[in-house]
Amino acid sequence: WASTNLISLGQVATEEKSNEITAIPKLLEMLDIKGAIVSIDAMGCQKAIAR
Repeated sequence: WASTNLISLGQVATEEKSNEITAIPKLLEMLDIKGAIVSIDAMGCQKAIAR
């Protein structure tokens, strides 16, 4: 969510038996966030996601 522009930067659908742990890396790959500060909830605090 880009609060300045009030828009969602992206979204990824998950499979029926999946959750956001598998979707977050896919979404991050789609976004140009190098050098940006990103906030995320506790679900995104997996080591692989945080890197």
